[in-house]
Amino acid sequence: MLNLPEAGFHTMRLFEILLLIVLLVPLLWLLVSRKRPHWLLIFPGLATLFVALHFAFEGYRWQMIPAYGLTAVFFLLALRWRNPNFQAPRLAWLGGLLGLLLWLVALALSVAMPVPTLPATTGPYAVGTFTTYLVDENRPEIYTEDPNDSRELVAQVWYPAANRDGEPADYLPDLEIAGPVIAEQFGLPSFLVNHVNLTELDIWQDVPAADGTPFPVIVFSHGLTGIRMQNTTMVRELVSHGYVVIAPEHSYADAITIFPDGRIFVYDPARIFPSGDSNATEAKPLVQTWADDIGFLLDTMAGWNEEAGHVLNGRLNLNQVGVFGHSTGGGATVQFCLQDSRCKAGVGLDSWLLPVNDSVLDAGPGQPFMFISTPRWLGPENQARGQAIFHNLTADGYELTLANTQHYDFTDLALLSPLTPQLGLSGSINSAYSLSIQNEYLLAFFEQYLRERPSATLTTPSPYPELSIERTVK
Repeated sequence: MLNLPEAGFHTMRLFEILLLIVLLVPLLWLLVSRKRPHWLLIFPGLATLFVALHFAFEGYRWQMIPAYGLTAVFFLLALRWRNPNFQAPRLAWLGGLLGLLLWLVALALSVAMPVPTLPATTGPYAVGTFTTYLVDENRPEIYTEDPNDSRELVAQVWYPAANRDGEPADYLPDLEIAGPVIAEQFGLPSFLVNHVNLTELDIWQDVPAADGTPFPVIVFSHGLTGIRMQNTTMVRELVSHGYVVIAPEHSYADAITIFPDGRIFVYDPARIFPSGDSNATEAKPLVQTWADDIGFLLDTMAGWNEEAGHVLNGRLNLNQVGVFGHSTGGGATVQFCLQDSRCKAGVGLDSWLLPVNDSVLDAGPGQPFMFISTPRWLGPENQARGQAIFHNLTADGYELTLANTQHYDFTDLALLSPLTPQLGLSGSINSAYSLSIQNEYLLAFFEQYLRERPSATLTTPSPYPELSIERTVK
């Protein structure tokens, strides 16, 4: 059984905690006494110091605005308290009560919308990353108005890094543009994601790649209206164990595409579903397009492997390729593995399989495959197709069902706030615990089928009461 790492939510950070503690003392004093002893002046000074340290080392976040305001008020009051003749007004206790209410608001906001923390990686490698813009001149774009458009992609690559000396990467690049759009996709106010880039990623921008034998390659495919970094927890874990992971943003069907020349495309369902409703029939060309995106990325990486001076020159083992995806990306994973022998193993996370080519019902993918899903797996019809694919596999297969989960429990979304269950965005399972289980099985699967390192995790009964496993070992 995995020794589960701590993860989930940084309810408060160090200087935030210290700030609220030193603000509480003068607030309580206002409620019980009109006297102002000189030692009380220490606390406004400390509060000011902790705000400065908080801004310098942790970063501003709007949830703490009430505490910043209280600090400013106490700093100004301290200037008057230094006067030995100063006497507090009789209604000073009322100011203390209002201040205490503000203090409680700051505490509540910080707890409800904390700075997320991702699980610690368990592998020996540091994680580097870069983002690239690609054009497939051999494929026309079917989701734009101009028939002469070629397929354009923005993709992010994570790789084992030689060091941790670069600039830390942002969790969500272009947050000021993408944040409000992504929040809207989930029916949330835009300010709820403004602090997501305070997350400490331990991912380093544009650092040299680690030396050693070429690394296996894994492609991640996000879901409809998803984003390329939505499964950063899983990506970091795989890369720390010596895999290179690439994730495309599937243009026009992701939440938002920002091209380098400044063009911005927000998801428009009418592009994908002209009938007006999400349906498997109109999603079939989408899943095929995404599968072709995966193939194009592997073609591109083959060029990088031979390109002198490229950070990944000679670092890619393209004979050991895995693919995994969430939701529609899980369907694209199945579709790609059906049509392209470069796929050596595939994993679907609560996959939407109805749009996959119907030929999958006659003969499933020929590669080892693992499905990890909620108990309802996007509904009875989708679940039935998933189980048909599972039983049609001609190689080893694993069907994992994780109790008390919902669709977004297979992404990082559930780690971003303890309120996601109340918002209907995750199940009742502990999010960090759930993702740690998924990481364990995802890594074990790719280790066994890409690197030929047999794993007892895949053959022994589940040690987790929430996890049930069905196996078909060929």
